[in-house]
Amino acid sequence: MLLARTNTLVRLGILLALSVLGAYIKLGPSSIAFDAMAGFVAALLMGPAAGALICGLGHVAVAAVTGFPLTLPFHLASAAAMAGVGCLGGLAARRFGLVAGAAVLVVANGILAPALLALLPNPLGLGLFAALALPLTVAAGANAAVALLVVLGLRRAGVEG
Repeated sequence: MLLARTNTLVRLGILLALSVLGAYIKLGPSSIAFDAMAGFVAALLMGPAAGALICGLGHVAVAAVTGFPLTLPFHLASAAAMAGVGCLGGLAARRFGLVAGAAVLVVANGILAPALLALLPNPLGLGLFAALALPLTVAAGANAAVALLVVLGLRRAGVEG
């Protein structure tokens, strides 16, 4: 039992470190980066709780790296939205399989999260969705594709969630 908890903590620590590193690999304007890839791996491999944790903390990391361009409160709301994205993707992966989980991660990260966040007070107003939907969806697709390849490789190597 202790070994299982230790393994889980080590995996979460590695994925969080990868998320922070991914925050430095920019995929578009402001805070769009490869931070979500590790969170997507967590969601697909370890489930909704791990996906929520790493996706949420990963967004905080990328927002910090970019200087919180849309204000700290807005980025904390974005981190909560990303936690929801990771949770939804993990649930979908458990229920419907890895590819469905990856698809849910892309749609939730690229469309659902910015639509919800556009309703909050922000410097761009509702234009936030129009400005971010396409680049976020493309970036989420890239993050999900790499995450799916990583998870498939880990499963082939005998590493399970």
